[in-house]
Amino acid sequence: MLNIAFGQSKYFIDNLSENVKRGLRQKLRRGEYPGWAPLGYVNDLKNHTIALDPGKHKLVKRIFELYATGNYGLKELSIKFDGHGLKSQSGKKAYPSVIERILKNSFYCGVFKYNGELHEGKHEPIITKKLFDEVQVVMRTRGRPHKNKMHNYTFTGLMKCGTCGCYITAEQKKGHIYYRCTKKKGACDEKYIREEALTEQMKDILQKVSLPDVWAEKMLEKIEQEKNSETQSNSALAQSLKTQIDTVNNKLDKLLDSHLDGTIEKLDYLKKKESLINEKLVLDGKNKEILDKGGNRLEPLREFILSSCQAKKIALTGDLSEIRTFIKNAGSNFMLKGKKFEFLAKRGWRILAENPNCTSWLGRRGSDPRPSR
Repeated sequence: MLNIAFGQSKYFIDNLSENVKRGLRQKLRRGEYPGWAPLGYVNDLKNHTIALDPGKHKLVKRIFELYATGNYGLKELSIKFDGHGLKSQSGKKAYPSVIERILKNSFYCGVFKYNGELHEGKHEPIITKKLFDEVQVVMRTRGRPHKNKMHNYTFTGLMKCGTCGCYITAEQKKGHIYYRCTKKKGACDEKYIREEALTEQMKDILQKVSLPDVWAEKMLEKIEQEKNSETQSNSALAQSLKTQIDTVNNKLDKLLDSHLDGTIEKLDYLKKKESLINEKLVLDGKNKEILDKGGNRLEPLREFILSSCQAKKIALTGDLSEIRTFIKNAGSNFMLKGKKFEFLAKRGWRILAENPNCTSWLGRRGSDPRPSR
């Protein structure tokens, strides 16, 4: 009788275990993550889904965007977003280790791994696959061995000396930060410049490349008209992408059938599946971009105009990190010569920086957005 009881117990446990595994497999096939939602998401226990956290998902997206610029480290992001009230799931401060886990988690671009297998999630992605890949490249670059720095000054590593070509370094004296040539190639006559003076020069540049609001408004209206005229071509492009996505889905179905039939080894199956899912993510990202932005060929110009409008605000706030990021995006070949900050403005920014009429017409012509001839 005891043996019978043990046998029945074992059968019940095995059957229960198999049912749990079967349910888990079905859940994974539906794209449902079998665990607690990461930061930026919440578990919707009523509907058994994972939804965006309305108070945090935009902060998480901003973390990815800032880190992808290469101008922010984990510690800097931890401090910056602690000021915005970002807390971990346990309610504690988002330490650098928490920021690192966020940046490495592919869940945010729509996929997740479980037991070594990649799965498409049914949750709404916070970022695109393209942005996620850019962040991984920056992380690998930052992970290379480098010399420890005793200080982390905002503008170090940005400029070179205009006289000898050495990089500009910084040091603190009597409560002020001074930037100077490293003089690694020998003696150099370049003088020190205080951070406040350097910052004022950069603010002046930001003011020069800031478009008047009336100009920006008229330009954005024109771009919107152009965008509406491209609707038909965008529709055709979206249909082409949908066809490509359907093709990838068919390949995934056939791949799963081959795996279940035993005609493909598990290791090859996992590798091929991951490749197809990543391909689908890229196509989904392009399709979403068309739906969100209309696939507008003038989108870079729109971003340029909006960025120019933001320049004045950055100059007024005086956030050194934001100033550095903007300057770096607007130009290259940054030099410090004769206590003057010089750089080569990129196309577009060069027109605004070198043509004073671009920012002074408003005072002469009232509200007419057309410059004088």
